[in-house]
Amino acid sequence: MTTKVQDGEFGRQSAPPGPPFRHVLSRPSFYRLGFAVAKRVPARILYRIADFVGEASYFRYQERGANVRGNLEKVFPERSSAEIAALARGTFRNFARYLVDYGRFHSAPSGELDGAIQELEGGEHQEEALRSGKGVILVTGHVGNWELGGNYFARMGIRVNVVTLPDNAPRIHAIREAYRGRYDIRTIVVDGTPFATLEMLSALRNGEMVAMLVDRWGSADGVKADFFGRPHSFPRGPFALSRATGAMILPAFIVRDGETYKGIAERPFVADGPDDEPYARRLAEALERIIRRFPDQWYNFLPI
Repeated sequence: MTTKVQDGEFGRQSAPPGPPFRHVLSRPSFYRLGFAVAKRVPARILYRIADFVGEASYFRYQERGANVRGNLEKVFPERSSAEIAALARGTFRNFARYLVDYGRFHSAPSGELDGAIQELEGGEHQEEALRSGKGVILVTGHVGNWELGGNYFARMGIRVNVVTLPDNAPRIHAIREAYRGRYDIRTIVVDGTPFATLEMLSALRNGEMVAMLVDRWGSADGVKADFFGRPHSFPRGPFALSRATGAMILPAFIVRDGETYKGIAERPFVADGPDDEPYARRLAEALERIIRRFPDQWYNFLPI
């Protein structure tokens, strides 16, 4: 079954509510410093510094810390406030480590990146999606190290296209573009025009991968699904693209596993029915599973 992707099914999605969270390290000057330092300082020392900065930022950004605790309380309503606070502090520490790794991998030699992901859970699901020959729609969330996932597939020889909303920090956007460009990863910006949708359709019809974050999305034109006990909006774009091209939707994540990372792929599916809600629920359930397993790697600093 194929259908036409209508104007607005992706191109006119609204941005998530509220201002984006900018960690104290998530600034152009710190990125540049991190790229330089990462070449000279051992990772174990950088992680110690990151842990200190993460702890400090937990107390510095009190509103964001409260948001993280509130989100985690919805995930684990049975846990005590002390347990939730410990998870929230761990979230800030891990986010700082994520930023450290962003600097480390920016200029890392190819051999180091090859060893960054030590394990792949659900490899059969990944292979099923790649074998389809109709392109792959990879959906993920702000969990673990999503940028590393794009690098992983690009190094397999797969052309990767990352879908993003416009960034209100042009210098950060330029740094990300340079980072992705190292691995020939293309960025498609959803800017309210139909051109982004046409680019995604073209990529999939060429057998490429279109990757997108789906856990923080505005409500306009979204599809509601239960997410940790309350309605949450997910983009219709992945389902419209799948119907139009026959491409499989692959929920997949890269999470920290000790000092390295592991990949986790869930069973892929094609959106071939007329109703988006069952597919949105499937995405919500995949996100819930990964967040319950790795709650202190869920970097959502806005309330759900």
